[in-house]
This record gives sequence, C-alpha cells and structure tokens, in this order.
Amino acid sequence: MRIKLDQYELMQAIEEYLNKKDLNFDFDNTYTEVYAQVTEDIRQHKKHKNGKVIKNKYGHPEWETVGQETKSLHIKEFDELEIFVEC
Repeated sequence: MRIKLDQYELMQAIEEYLNKKDLNFDFDNTYTEVYAQVTEDIRQHKKHKNGKVIKNKYGHPEWETVGQETKSLHIKEFDELEIFVEC
C-alpha cells in the first residue's frame, strides 16, 4: 500500500492530531514551517587489506556501513511525503 500526502494534507493531519490532544492550533492563519531530520547511512565498498574491493560470488562489490549522518530537510508547499506499507 502506498500513502501519499502533500504538505497541506500533512499539516491538516498534524492539526487534527493536536486538536484531539486538546492543543488547539490553527495552521491556516499562522505562519508555520515544517522540518524533518533524516538519518542516512554512510556506505563504502568493502576492501581487502591490500586496498582491492571485495566482490561477492556474482562479481558485484560488497558494501559496508561506516557511519551515519543526519540531514535536515525543509518541507515546502509542493513537497510530498510517501509511506510504503507492505501488506
């Protein structure tokens, strides 16, 4: 299943959630900005001690995660949020 929300629908959903929690906000008449923080893996090819790339049995290079970095994204008016759910 694929759920797709644009910025306006996302703001409506947040507003409804906050209203259910008795925090009355009106995002239509106030200036709001939405930021998201995303953590991404830093990946590189696995290497032997001599510096050659390690390959799997099919001849493709193997990857390893060497760290993580956090990126900040500004969700603007025409941006969309997609959620994929495997049923």
